[in-house]
Amino acid sequence: MTVSAESFQEKTEAPTPRRREDARKKGQVARSPEVTTAILLLVAAVVAQVSIRPLTETVVAIFGHSARMGAAMPVGIPGTAEWVRGIGWQVLGVVAVPTLALAATAVLVGAAQARGVLSLKPIEPDWSRLAPHNNLKRIFGIRSLAELGKSVLKLVIVGCAVYFALSSAWEELLALPQKSPAALAEVARRYGVRVLMTAGAAYLALAAADYFFQLRQFEKSLRMSREEVKQEHKETEGDPMIRARLRSMGRALARRQMLRAVPTADVVVTNPTRIAVALKYDPAKAPAPIVLAMGQRKIAQRIREIALAAGVPIVENRPLARAMLASCRVGQPIPVELYVAVAEVLAYVMRRRAGGLAGIERVIE
Repeated sequence: MTVSAESFQEKTEAPTPRRREDARKKGQVARSPEVTTAILLLVAAVVAQVSIRPLTETVVAIFGHSARMGAAMPVGIPGTAEWVRGIGWQVLGVVAVPTLALAATAVLVGAAQARGVLSLKPIEPDWSRLAPHNNLKRIFGIRSLAELGKSVLKLVIVGCAVYFALSSAWEELLALPQKSPAALAEVARRYGVRVLMTAGAAYLALAAADYFFQLRQFEKSLRMSREEVKQEHKETEGDPMIRARLRSMGRALARRQMLRAVPTADVVVTNPTRIAVALKYDPAKAPAPIVLAMGQRKIAQRIREIALAAGVPIVENRPLARAMLASCRVGQPIPVELYVAVAEVLAYVMRRRAGGLAGIERVIE
């Protein structure tokens, strides 16, 4: 059996947002069943405090009425079945409200721990659990030892809660057979609530510790190796070589579009051969001249060639060319500090055109 190298890589990296989102989709969240148990015990204590007495009175009344009606009950199996069915519905109506309260509490606490995550992944069959080595990991792993410790601690908590709640009530409990139903209900309410409250309070401490333990284990399970982080970046952002190729293609496309605009320029300012900047001034579209194209070396040479072929005036102005290269962007107006220098160049070009002159001109500052 071969084991991949990834299984030996140390998971030292914090989980990425994508890793967390994938875990949520699978229903994997930090949760502790002890939190649900603790809150259920406390809610059960409140329910018992409020409902045991009226429940007992209702049940006693139901069975008393049934006993009085026993003589009039139809003889035979159909009559008995009908009588039992009627009693069952009455008892169900009595216990339905406390039962629904506890069920709703369990659902709400579970939903709060899951933070609204609803997934069927946890209940889907996982055949990898049948593998012997996986079972050994679960049986002898730290999580199994922690669960064993929790089980022992829960038994101790319940035992101590029952002992402390009933330690002073043994004589009263031994006398229960002689008490009336109402007295029985009162004793059950008083000591039942005491047991539930004591166990619930102790369970809260256990639940808090267990929740932080589960949260720590969950965060640990989400940690990633460096190779996993790199692989995820490749999947989400693409391979670095492909990204570089796409950026190169994008730059080439932008360059072609830029060069296609050169024939429409009013002037090309050069350095004379290292830098070339094509400008166009249209007061109806922008308050300042726009940079149509700009580049150095080979791109500058190409701008000059296109300008010559299209009859666009080329003006050599080294300081202005360098300033525009440093402060201008293609497709944007020139900055305010260059207005005067560019205006002089445009005025010079217009005078030359008015005189019937064109071609390469030189402006020396």
